[in-house]
Amino acid sequence: MPRESAAKIYEVATRLFGDQSYPATSMRDISQAVGILPGSLYSHISGKEALLLDIVESGITKYLEAIAPIADGPEPADVRLRSAIRAHVRVVADNVEQTLVAFHQWKYLEESNRQRVIALRNSYQEMFSRIVKEGIETGVFEASHDATFCVLAILGMLNWVPEWFSPSGNRSADEVADALANVVLSGLLSPKPAKTRKTR
Repeated sequence: MPRESAAKIYEVATRLFGDQSYPATSMRDISQAVGILPGSLYSHISGKEALLLDIVESGITKYLEAIAPIADGPEPADVRLRSAIRAHVRVVADNVEQTLVAFHQWKYLEESNRQRVIALRNSYQEMFSRIVKEGIETGVFEASHDATFCVLAILGMLNWVPEWFSPSGNRSADEVADALANVVLSGLLSPKPAKTRKTR
């Protein structure tokens, strides 16, 4: 069952990398948890580095795919920012273990692979930047705000969510997202009337 075995290896590696870190996890640890001989792992994966890269890239890609339709949508910036925060938290809720690895263990990749991940992270940041910058330009958000600072603050908050969010907790993903969005928007929104958004 090659496909099933590869999926199991991926699942186990994600859990082990998250629980005990990438450097502390050996191929033998993975093979024992999967229940196959260490040499048999290489029938399904090319190595530990490739496995980490796959977990990280696919993890970040889930966020990119969730936010991309929102970033350039027709709604005002505040509506899109709330939707983006909701989308982010929903991905967290569905992928807590993978997100922890994707957000924290990527730094252990070799330089060329780190650069691939940094490019993905920058693309994600850019989506939020477009929303916030447009919000400032149209008057939806207070003009005195520094867009880059605001985006870094928003992403810093969102990237911490998987550390404490529990899908089985008292609040749903959308309830958590709306609470976070309320905090963010209360500091961003301008008291002045917003300009009409230009049609692209």
